[in-house]
Amino acid sequence: MLKLRSLVLVIAIQAAALAADPALLRLVMPDAKVIAGIQVDQSKNSVFGQYVLSHMQVDDQSLSKFIQDTGFDPRRDVREIVIASNWTSTSPQSRWLVLAKGVFDIHKIEHVAEGSGATITNYKGTDIYTYPGQGAQQADNAIAFLDAGSAAVGDLPSVKGAIDRQKSSAAASGQLVAKVGSVSAKNDFWFVTLVPLSEFAGTMPDPNVSGAMRNNMLTAVNQASGGIRFGDTVTLSAEAITRSDKDAQALVDVVKFVVGMLSMNRQDNAAAGQVASLLDTLDCKTTGNVMTLSLAIPERQLEQMIESMEQPSRAPRKKAAPQAN
Repeated sequence: MLKLRSLVLVIAIQAAALAADPALLRLVMPDAKVIAGIQVDQSKNSVFGQYVLSHMQVDDQSLSKFIQDTGFDPRRDVREIVIASNWTSTSPQSRWLVLAKGVFDIHKIEHVAEGSGATITNYKGTDIYTYPGQGAQQADNAIAFLDAGSAAVGDLPSVKGAIDRQKSSAAASGQLVAKVGSVSAKNDFWFVTLVPLSEFAGTMPDPNVSGAMRNNMLTAVNQASGGIRFGDTVTLSAEAITRSDKDAQALVDVVKFVVGMLSMNRQDNAAAGQVASLLDTLDCKTTGNVMTLSLAIPERQLEQMIESMEQPSRAPRKKAAPQAN
Protein backbone atom coordinates (compact mmCIF):
# COMPACT_ATOMS: atom_id res chain seq x y z
CA MET A 1 0.00 0.00 0.00
CA LEU A 2 1.43 3.36 -0.97
CA LYS A 3 1.74 5.87 1.82
CA LEU A 4 -0.25 9.06 1.42
CA ARG A 5 2.69 11.27 0.46
CA SER A 6 3.94 8.69 -2.04
CA LEU A 7 0.52 8.64 -3.71
CA VAL A 8 0.55 12.45 -3.95
CA LEU A 9 3.97 12.34 -5.59
CA VAL A 10 2.92 9.67 -8.10
CA ILE A 11 -0.10 11.74 -9.11
CA ALA A 12 1.76 15.03 -9.23
CA ILE A 13 4.58 13.91 -11.51
CA GLN A 14 2.39 12.47 -14.24
CA ALA A 15 2.37 15.73 -16.19
CA ALA A 16 0.27 18.69 -16.87
CA ALA A 17 -3.55 23.32 -18.74
CA LEU A 18 -6.04 25.27 -19.99
CA ALA A 19 -7.00 27.93 -17.48
CA ALA A 20 -7.17 26.36 -14.04
CA ASP A 21 -10.58 24.98 -13.06
CA PRO A 22 -12.35 27.64 -10.94
CA ALA A 23 -13.99 24.85 -8.92
CA LEU A 24 -10.55 23.73 -7.75
CA LEU A 25 -9.16 27.24 -7.27
CA ARG A 26 -11.91 28.25 -4.87
CA LEU A 27 -10.90 25.35 -2.60
CA VAL A 28 -7.37 26.75 -2.17
CA MET A 29 -6.54 28.34 1.19
CA PRO A 30 -6.88 32.18 1.00
CA ASP A 31 -3.41 32.70 2.47
CA ALA A 32 -1.67 30.52 -0.14
CA LYS A 33 1.74 31.82 -1.18
CA VAL A 34 2.58 29.03 -3.63
CA ILE A 35 0.16 27.55 -6.19
CA ALA A 36 0.99 25.19 -9.05
CA GLY A 37 -1.22 23.40 -11.51
CA ILE A 38 -1.10 20.44 -13.88
CA GLN A 39 -3.65 19.53 -16.56
CA VAL A 40 -3.01 15.83 -17.04
CA ASP A 41 -5.43 15.34 -19.96
CA GLN A 42 -3.94 18.21 -21.95
CA SER A 43 -0.43 16.91 -21.40
CA LYS A 44 -1.19 13.29 -22.25
CA ASN A 45 -2.74 14.33 -25.56
CA SER A 46 0.35 16.30 -26.62
CA VAL A 47 3.10 14.77 -28.75
CA PHE A 48 5.57 14.98 -25.88
CA GLY A 49 3.03 13.53 -23.46
CA GLN A 50 2.54 10.54 -25.74
CA TYR A 51 6.31 10.15 -25.93
CA VAL A 52 6.64 10.13 -22.13
CA LEU A 53 3.79 7.65 -21.68
CA SER A 54 5.25 5.32 -24.29
CA HIS A 55 8.53 5.20 -22.37
CA MET A 56 7.07 4.80 -18.89
CA GLN A 57 7.66 1.48 -17.19
CA VAL A 58 6.18 1.20 -13.72
CA ASP A 59 7.67 -1.79 -11.91
CA ASP A 60 6.74 -0.64 -8.41
CA GLN A 61 4.87 -3.58 -6.91
CA SER A 62 3.21 -1.42 -4.25
CA LEU A 63 1.80 0.88 -6.95
CA SER A 64 0.57 -2.11 -8.95
CA LYS A 65 -1.15 -3.51 -5.87
CA PHE A 66 -2.65 -0.11 -5.07
CA ILE A 67 -4.11 0.11 -8.59
CA GLN A 68 -5.49 -3.41 -8.33
CA ASP A 69 -7.04 -2.86 -4.90
CA THR A 70 -8.56 0.57 -5.52
CA GLY A 71 -9.29 0.51 -9.24
CA PHE A 72 -7.55 3.90 -9.35
CA ASP A 73 -4.61 4.44 -11.71
CA PRO A 74 -3.19 7.97 -11.29
CA ARG A 75 -1.71 7.82 -14.80
CA ARG A 76 -5.16 7.25 -16.29
CA ASP A 77 -7.78 8.58 -13.89
CA VAL A 78 -6.53 12.07 -12.96
CA ARG A 79 -7.58 15.00 -15.18
CA GLU A 80 -6.29 18.07 -13.34
CA ILE A 81 -4.28 18.89 -10.23
CA VAL A 82 -3.84 22.09 -8.22
CA ILE A 83 -1.21 22.17 -5.47
CA ALA A 84 -1.11 24.96 -2.88
CA SER A 85 0.73 25.93 0.31
CA ASN A 86 0.93 28.88 2.67
CA TRP A 87 4.68 28.08 2.83
CA THR A 88 5.57 28.75 6.43
CA SER A 89 8.05 25.90 6.19
CA THR A 90 9.73 26.43 9.56
CA SER A 91 6.45 26.66 11.48
CA PRO A 92 3.93 24.07 12.68
CA GLN A 93 1.37 26.29 10.94
CA SER A 94 2.72 25.32 7.52
CA ARG A 95 -0.14 24.02 5.38
CA TRP A 96 -0.27 22.10 2.09
CA LEU A 97 -3.10 20.94 -0.12
CA VAL A 98 -3.39 18.86 -3.30
CA LEU A 99 -6.71 19.11 -5.15
CA ALA A 100 -7.52 16.71 -7.97
CA LYS A 101 -10.23 16.26 -10.58
CA GLY A 102 -10.66 12.78 -11.96
CA VAL A 103 -12.46 9.46 -11.74
CA PHE A 104 -12.49 7.80 -8.32
CA ASP A 105 -14.04 4.52 -7.21
CA ILE A 106 -14.80 5.92 -3.78
CA HIS A 107 -16.11 2.70 -2.24
CA LYS A 108 -13.03 0.72 -3.24
CA ILE A 109 -10.67 3.45 -2.07
CA GLU A 110 -12.52 3.77 1.23
CA HIS A 111 -12.17 0.02 1.80
CA VAL A 112 -8.40 0.20 1.23
CA ALA A 113 -8.08 3.25 3.49
CA GLU A 114 -9.86 1.45 6.31
CA GLY A 115 -7.62 -1.58 5.88
CA SER A 116 -4.46 0.54 5.99
CA GLY A 117 -5.27 1.99 9.40
CA ALA A 118 -6.83 5.32 8.49
CA THR A 119 -9.02 6.99 11.08
CA ILE A 120 -12.39 7.87 9.58
CA THR A 121 -14.36 10.89 10.76
CA ASN A 122 -17.30 12.74 9.26
CA TYR A 123 -16.90 16.49 8.86
CA LYS A 124 -19.97 18.42 7.72
CA GLY A 125 -21.26 15.41 5.81
CA THR A 126 -17.94 14.47 4.19
CA ASP A 127 -15.84 11.51 5.33
CA ILE A 128 -12.19 12.31 6.05
CA TYR A 129 -9.54 9.58 6.16
CA THR A 130 -6.72 10.61 8.47
CA TYR A 131 -3.18 9.30 8.90
CA PRO A 132 -0.82 10.38 11.72
CA GLY A 133 1.67 13.10 10.81
CA GLN A 134 5.40 12.53 11.01
CA GLY A 135 6.76 14.16 14.14
CA ALA A 136 5.09 15.65 17.17
CA GLN A 137 4.58 19.09 15.61
CA GLN A 138 3.24 17.94 12.24
CA ALA A 139 -0.48 17.93 11.62
CA ASP A 140 -2.17 14.68 10.64
CA ASN A 141 -2.40 13.98 6.91
CA ALA A 142 -5.84 13.48 5.40
CA ILE A 143 -7.75 12.66 2.24
CA ALA A 144 -11.39 13.44 1.46
CA PHE A 145 -13.60 12.96 -1.59
CA LEU A 146 -15.62 16.14 -2.01
CA ASP A 147 -17.75 14.45 -4.68
CA ALA A 148 -17.40 11.58 -7.15
CA GLY A 149 -14.93 13.56 -9.26
CA SER A 150 -12.97 15.67 -6.76
CA ALA A 151 -10.46 14.79 -4.05
CA ALA A 152 -8.50 16.81 -1.50
CA VAL A 153 -5.25 15.59 0.07
CA GLY A 154 -3.22 17.52 2.62
CA ASP A 155 -2.79 18.22 6.28
CA LEU A 156 -6.01 17.81 8.24
CA PRO A 157 -6.73 21.56 8.81
CA SER A 158 -6.26 22.27 5.09
CA VAL A 159 -8.57 19.45 4.01
CA LYS A 160 -11.23 20.67 6.45
CA GLY A 161 -10.77 24.19 5.09
CA ALA A 162 -11.32 22.94 1.54
CA ILE A 163 -14.56 21.27 2.65
CA ASP A 164 -15.67 24.52 4.32
CA ARG A 165 -15.03 26.50 1.15
CA GLN A 166 -16.86 23.95 -0.98
CA LYS A 167 -19.90 24.04 1.30
CA SER A 168 -19.98 27.85 1.30
CA SER A 169 -19.71 28.09 -2.52
CA ALA A 170 -17.45 31.09 -1.98
CA ALA A 171 -15.52 32.51 -4.93
CA ALA A 172 -11.76 31.99 -5.09
CA SER A 173 -9.86 34.54 -3.03
CA GLY A 174 -6.28 35.46 -2.19
CA GLN A 175 -3.38 37.44 -3.63
CA LEU A 176 -2.48 34.87 -6.26
CA VAL A 177 -5.86 34.18 -7.86
CA ALA A 178 -5.69 36.83 -10.61
CA LYS A 179 -2.13 35.87 -11.52
CA VAL A 180 -3.05 32.18 -11.59
CA GLY A 181 -5.78 32.91 -14.14
CA SER A 182 -3.39 34.51 -16.64
CA VAL A 183 -0.49 32.09 -16.16
CA SER A 184 -2.59 28.92 -16.24
CA ALA A 185 -4.35 29.99 -19.46
CA LYS A 186 -1.00 30.06 -21.29
CA ASN A 187 0.59 26.88 -19.99
CA ASP A 188 0.03 23.17 -19.49
CA PHE A 189 2.09 23.11 -16.31
CA TRP A 190 2.26 26.36 -14.36
CA PHE A 191 3.29 27.87 -11.02
CA VAL A 192 2.92 31.16 -9.15
CA THR A 193 4.70 32.05 -5.92
CA LEU A 194 4.90 35.01 -3.55
CA VAL A 195 7.78 33.32 -1.72
CA PRO A 196 11.34 34.52 -2.45
CA LEU A 197 13.06 31.78 -4.44
CA SER A 198 15.83 31.53 -1.85
CA GLU A 199 13.29 30.13 0.65
CA PHE A 200 12.95 26.97 -1.47
CA ALA A 201 16.61 26.13 -0.82
CA GLY A 202 15.79 23.94 2.17
CA THR A 203 13.65 21.63 0.02
CA MET A 204 16.50 20.79 -2.36
CA PRO A 205 18.06 17.36 -1.72
CA ASP A 206 21.37 18.35 -3.34
CA PRO A 207 23.42 20.52 -0.93
CA ASN A 208 25.18 22.27 -3.82
CA VAL A 209 21.86 23.31 -5.37
CA SER A 210 20.55 24.31 -1.95
CA GLY A 211 23.61 26.49 -1.32
CA ALA A 212 23.38 28.12 -4.74
CA MET A 213 19.73 29.05 -4.14
CA ARG A 214 20.70 30.95 -1.00
CA ASN A 215 22.94 33.40 -2.86
CA ASN A 216 22.18 37.10 -3.19
CA MET A 217 20.84 36.80 -6.73
CA LEU A 218 17.86 34.59 -5.81
CA THR A 219 17.32 36.37 -2.50
CA ALA A 220 16.47 39.42 -4.63
CA VAL A 221 13.55 37.59 -6.33
CA ASN A 222 10.39 38.41 -4.37
CA GLN A 223 7.81 36.80 -6.66
CA ALA A 224 7.95 34.40 -9.59
CA SER A 225 5.67 32.64 -12.05
CA GLY A 226 6.03 30.53 -15.14
CA GLY A 227 5.12 27.38 -16.93
CA ILE A 228 5.51 24.95 -19.80
CA ARG A 229 3.29 24.58 -22.84
CA PHE A 230 3.50 21.40 -24.92
CA GLY A 231 3.11 21.14 -28.68
CA ASP A 232 5.24 20.61 -31.78
CA THR A 233 7.38 23.21 -30.03
CA VAL A 234 7.71 23.02 -26.25
CA THR A 235 7.64 26.54 -24.80
CA LEU A 236 9.02 27.47 -21.38
CA SER A 237 8.36 30.88 -19.86
CA ALA A 238 9.09 32.57 -16.54
CA GLU A 239 8.74 35.94 -14.87
CA ALA A 240 10.63 37.13 -11.79
CA ILE A 241 9.77 40.28 -9.84
CA THR A 242 12.88 41.52 -8.05
CA ARG A 243 13.63 44.16 -5.42
CA SER A 244 14.91 46.70 -7.94
CA ASP A 245 15.70 47.39 -11.60
CA LYS A 246 19.36 46.69 -10.81
CA ASP A 247 18.54 43.26 -9.37
CA ALA A 248 16.49 42.34 -12.46
CA GLN A 249 19.37 43.27 -14.77
CA ALA A 250 21.83 41.33 -12.59
CA LEU A 251 19.61 38.27 -12.92
CA VAL A 252 19.60 38.59 -16.72
CA ASP A 253 23.39 38.98 -16.72
CA VAL A 254 23.82 35.77 -14.72
CA VAL A 255 21.52 33.83 -17.06
CA LYS A 256 23.40 35.09 -20.12
CA PHE A 257 26.73 34.27 -18.49
CA VAL A 258 25.68 30.66 -17.85
CA VAL A 259 24.39 30.30 -21.42
CA GLY A 260 27.65 31.74 -22.73
CA MET A 261 29.74 29.29 -20.71
CA LEU A 262 27.73 26.36 -22.04
CA SER A 263 28.13 27.61 -25.60
CA MET A 264 31.90 27.93 -25.18
CA ASN A 265 32.12 24.31 -24.02
CA ARG A 266 29.73 22.77 -26.53
CA GLN A 267 32.59 21.35 -28.62
CA ASP A 268 34.41 19.78 -25.68
CA ASN A 269 31.51 18.49 -23.61
CA ALA A 270 28.66 16.54 -25.19
CA ALA A 271 26.19 17.26 -22.39
CA ALA A 272 27.00 20.98 -22.43
CA GLY A 273 26.64 20.97 -26.19
CA GLN A 274 23.17 19.43 -26.05
CA VAL A 275 21.96 21.93 -23.45
CA ALA A 276 23.55 24.84 -25.30
CA SER A 277 21.79 23.87 -28.53
CA LEU A 278 18.45 23.91 -26.69
CA LEU A 279 19.20 27.38 -25.34
CA ASP A 280 19.85 28.95 -28.75
CA THR A 281 16.34 30.46 -28.79
CA LEU A 282 16.46 31.74 -25.19
CA ASP A 283 15.09 35.28 -24.81
CA CYS A 284 15.84 36.95 -21.47
CA LYS A 285 15.16 40.64 -20.80
CA THR A 286 13.97 43.17 -18.22
CA THR A 287 11.25 45.77 -17.87
CA GLY A 288 11.92 47.78 -14.74
CA ASN A 289 12.30 45.35 -11.83
CA VAL A 290 10.75 42.46 -13.78
CA MET A 291 12.79 39.85 -15.60
CA THR A 292 11.09 37.72 -18.26
CA LEU A 293 12.46 34.60 -19.87
CA SER A 294 11.17 32.48 -22.74
CA LEU A 295 12.54 29.45 -24.53
CA ALA A 296 11.15 27.48 -27.47
CA ILE A 297 12.44 23.93 -28.05
CA PRO A 298 11.37 21.72 -30.97
CA GLU A 299 9.63 18.73 -29.44
CA ARG A 300 11.65 16.21 -31.43
CA GLN A 301 14.91 17.83 -30.32
CA LEU A 302 13.82 17.48 -26.70
CA GLU A 303 13.09 13.78 -27.26
CA GLN A 304 16.54 13.28 -28.76
CA MET A 305 18.24 14.91 -25.80
CA ILE A 306 16.31 12.75 -23.32
CA GLU A 307 17.15 9.61 -25.28
CA SER A 308 20.85 10.44 -25.35
CA MET A 309 20.87 11.11 -21.60
CA GLU A 310 19.13 7.79 -20.91
CA GLN A 311 21.65 5.70 -22.84
CA PRO A 312 23.64 3.77 -20.22
CA SER A 313 27.37 3.78 -20.48
CA ARG A 314 28.48 0.42 -21.65
CA ALA A 315 31.03 -1.33 -19.48
CA PRO A 316 33.96 -2.82 -21.39
CA ARG A 317 33.64 -6.51 -21.97
CA LYS A 318 36.02 -8.76 -20.12
CA LYS A 319 38.14 -11.02 -22.22
CA ALA A 320 37.20 -14.64 -21.93
CA ALA A 321 39.65 -16.77 -19.99
CA PRO A 322 41.61 -19.15 -22.21
CA GLN A 323 40.23 -22.65 -22.18
CA ALA A 324 42.41 -25.42 -20.90
CA ASN A 325 43.32 -28.01 -23.44
